[in-house]
Amino acid sequence: MKTKYGWAVAVLAMAVTVAVALIVVLQPPVKKSAVEPVKESVPVAQPQVDRSADAVAKIGDYVITRGQLEERLVRAIQPREAEYAEEIKPVTAEAILREMLAEKAMSMEGRQLGYLNDEAIHQRIEELQQGRLAMMVQESLFPEPPSVDAAEVDRLMKERPQLSREQATSFAQRAAGMKIFEQFHSKLVEKFHLKKVQSSFAQAAQIHQRLLERPVTPRGPGEYWIRNSQVRDELSEKDKNLVLATYDGGQYTLKDWFNVICNMAPPRRPGDLSTPAGVERLLDLALRAPILVAEAKVRGYDKDEKLRADIRQREDQELLSKLQEEKTKGVGEPAPEQVKAYFEKNQERFAQPAAVKISQIWCENLQAAQGLQATLDKGEDFETARKAHSIQKEEEPHNVSAIGEGLFWAELWKADPGQMIGPMRGFYSSGVKWRIVKILEKTPAKVQPYSEQVANSVKWAMMGEQRQRVLEDCRTELLAKYPHEIFGDKMQDMDPLEIAMSKGNK
Repeated sequence: MKTKYGWAVAVLAMAVTVAVALIVVLQPPVKKSAVEPVKESVPVAQPQVDRSADAVAKIGDYVITRGQLEERLVRAIQPREAEYAEEIKPVTAEAILREMLAEKAMSMEGRQLGYLNDEAIHQRIEELQQGRLAMMVQESLFPEPPSVDAAEVDRLMKERPQLSREQATSFAQRAAGMKIFEQFHSKLVEKFHLKKVQSSFAQAAQIHQRLLERPVTPRGPGEYWIRNSQVRDELSEKDKNLVLATYDGGQYTLKDWFNVICNMAPPRRPGDLSTPAGVERLLDLALRAPILVAEAKVRGYDKDEKLRADIRQREDQELLSKLQEEKTKGVGEPAPEQVKAYFEKNQERFAQPAAVKISQIWCENLQAAQGLQATLDKGEDFETARKAHSIQKEEEPHNVSAIGEGLFWAELWKADPGQMIGPMRGFYSSGVKWRIVKILEKTPAKVQPYSEQVANSVKWAMMGEQRQRVLEDCRTELLAKYPHEIFGDKMQDMDPLEIAMSKGNK
């Protein structure tokens, strides 16, 4: 990567041997259950209410803009993968806006209930913030890739003939960047008076060995690694708070050390962590990120508006998920006889879906589609025209169904084999474009016999419907609880298809 951000990622990844200090950024967080809540949550800057002409609604200190609503509308009309047919419902700006307001209300309710103190949520937010802060310092250190001598590039190419000059230059730049980073890190160690607590290493090694070899809850066959749940449940608070290092403004504990381990793929975890020397080696790598974070805070990067907004958004997502999880805990599996009865009343929903084999010509805009249709009406061969004029020439004739075509399916199914339809719209990439479609074959839906596989699909459909009913009741309740305002005059003439067409033409 040649961008400033790319160089920051590359050099920092090298500085922590690719897998450790910024693992919070480069890998998704591990889902954990809550235990005792932490005392404080991450401080969050409250956004100012935007009263611009783009606002279509507000609730609390949240504002929903026209642009945000348009994005959701486009996503709402996109077809979704499913194992069974779903009813295609009209998508309106009013309905989607209500969903968005309800989601904000649910996040607000989660804050009121103290869900930010949930240990798992707190840790994921903290990891996101620390990773971003460390990266901001890295970006400032490498505004441009470091310069290297041509002689050094020539030397690398001579040692490794398989490298191109561009690749050799990149390797040389990264090596130079590592030297700069190590010098910078050494200064930070002195600046923040980083000190390792050597007396804790033996105890840390013993605890690691205990969790690895003598888990309280037996692990599954072939599982030779320490689980996240062990760190959560099998360590006392005293163990978790064992200090391994201190620095101005913070300390690094055994829990922090284990979090690094648990975010590493088991095959990549060092094999000497049950020794004091192994504890220290991993600690030396893991301490890179906290020192960068300390420097970021001294520079005031933690007050960055973009960072605070991103943290707030992540909090909202976590709170929404947590509240939905709590509200739907009571949704259980239906009894086998209920599943079968539901299937017998809705056999067509779980049938092998109807299919239409089509060939299609995608056009840049309506005018191009109309012109092409006129040419086809004069007798030009459809396949010849497709190969010559479609903006997606590599697409061959293929089968489509209601699951992929969504709201365009009804028009396709009505047509007869051999018939050309168009211009008509269709989903193209993340938007919608015009196309001319030729119907080649039609295959009706086929009801499937009741089986274990079908029963499983029916069961999940029933549970999904129950879950949605519970959440809809929750949304209604919370929208009544939290005052909100909709600016109806700001969302007139919002046609989801027209919006998707404009995005598809960008």
